[in-house]
Amino acid sequence: MLFKYKAKKNLNEVVEGKIDGDSVEQVLGKLQAEGLVPIYVEPNSQDVPPVQAQNQPKKDFGRWQLKQLVLFTQKLYNLVNCRVELLSALRLLEKDCRNPAEKALIGDIVKNIKDGVPFSSALSRYPQYFPAIYINILRAGEATGRLKDALLQLLDYLRRIEDLKTKVKQALAYPIFMVVVGIGTIFVMLTFVLPRIAGMFEDFQAELPLPTRILLGISDFIKAHWFFILLFVFVLVFILGRKGGKGIFSRIKYRIPIAKDIIYKQAVANFSRSTSLLLQGGVNLLSALNDAIPLIDNPLYIKQLYQVRRDISEGKSFSDALAQFKIFPDFFVQMIRVGEEGGRLDSVLADIAESYEKEIEGDLKVVSALIEPAIILFLGLIIGAMVIAMLLPIFNMNTILGG
Repeated sequence: MLFKYKAKKNLNEVVEGKIDGDSVEQVLGKLQAEGLVPIYVEPNSQDVPPVQAQNQPKKDFGRWQLKQLVLFTQKLYNLVNCRVELLSALRLLEKDCRNPAEKALIGDIVKNIKDGVPFSSALSRYPQYFPAIYINILRAGEATGRLKDALLQLLDYLRRIEDLKTKVKQALAYPIFMVVVGIGTIFVMLTFVLPRIAGMFEDFQAELPLPTRILLGISDFIKAHWFFILLFVFVLVFILGRKGGKGIFSRIKYRIPIAKDIIYKQAVANFSRSTSLLLQGGVNLLSALNDAIPLIDNPLYIKQLYQVRRDISEGKSFSDALAQFKIFPDFFVQMIRVGEEGGRLDSVLADIAESYEKEIEGDLKVVSALIEPAIILFLGLIIGAMVIAMLLPIFNMNTILGG
């Protein structure tokens, strides 16, 4: 198998090239024997041509959620752990699968493996289902003959990510529900209740109180333009759901006072956990960063981290490259430096991820305890103000009647 490599020949010279080998470890040994210091080593992308290069039609099997990927990995690990051969395990999964799209996907993977394509390379043909970190961990497991361990690592990693996302969703579910119900209540009051009450005062000549007139004006506007308002909401949701809109949303969410700290910590935890997993699987730092950087989900930080990666490829240490930017706190950079000096960067990153995950759990509990009464109070004030505005003409009935 052909590998691409980049290595330092001396302090001022960096060389690149291709070299033949059976595994990453063998290639690293060859480079070190030649007096080179490897910067990165990865399989040549042309060594296993993509599906389209073999004139095979592009296939779409739908989309996988994280939960589906966890379930697939769990089942596959269980079978491999029971000493079932990989191809047989995949065939069993295909036979047991009830989802037609998922069944077709696994069947296509089985066909590729029967044609002689390595498991990791077969999965790499479906990046919309299997992320780069998934492929690289499996590739490292195949290279070292430890596929079962690689699947177990991936299963633990995916479960942690899923658990963290679930906790965030659970913490936000009830507040979001209350906001939706509150908005629905306000809409019903403005479009149905208020017009009926307003009809009671149409025959009176006296001027209505200012709060009531303002409320009636809002009600008339919504009744006259409700279609355009709904259309605007649908278009906004559609735009935010597209790739470009997600970039806009990712910028906005890092500026929301309550949520930005939790979102930042979640991104750092995912980045640290992913980089640690890749390093433990034998992936070199540059390749690990290449897969982990997009998990930050902040365009500015992603741009700076790619600069960090370039600095590392030019000979800088990870901690020194990070210190140039304010992506992570000083504590993070110091921990990275300790990990580099002690030769245990992977375990230090795992510890950092664990620390941030615990912080997120604590923050979610505090936010849940504070945000729910705050939303109730806010919606209560709005609805209460609307009720008072509607009742003001009744309170001032004598004035309206001219009495």
